Amino acid sequence: MTQPSPSTDIRRDLVALLPRLRRFALTLTGSAAEADDLVRGAAGRAIQKSHHWKGEGRLESWLFSMIRSTFVDEAKKRRRAEGNAAADASTAGSSRPSKKDALACLPDGLASVFLLADVEGFAYAEAAAILGIQPDLFAARLCTARLSLAAAAAETSERRA
Repeated sequence: MTQPSPSTDIRRDLVALLPRLRRFALTLTGSAAEADDLVRGAAGRAIQKSHHWKGEGRLESWLFSMIRSTFVDEAKKRRRAEGNAAADASTAGSSRPSKKDALACLPDGLASVFLLADVEGFAYAEAAAILGIQPDLFAARLCTARLSLAAAAAETSERRA
């Protein structure tokens, strides 16, 4: 088994990646406070489990995957705690504040897809693995995200004219 290279210091590298990790978490949660909590939790988990990372592949891929799995785990816990009761519409509206940013207007899941491919520069297969979906589904969602953003940009430019 390959050991992490001596030049790899997970804590140091984690600090350098925090802005990117936070940006990704924000696409999942839609809330800055929830994104910060998610990154804190995933960072702690990454440090605790740093012995599992063997230096194969990119550290950021491992960390992005950890954020996604932490988000999914927390969402499952919340659903279990809420039981089968329907969510109050006013509560749901306040958990995702309105934003002027076009990424925030994308349907759930599409902002993360767009961010990983077009902002972070991950290859489709690697980004799909981070999100736990097939590369073909990732490509389809990325196309949908790009089309949505293009439509929003066209609508904005029409309003300006």
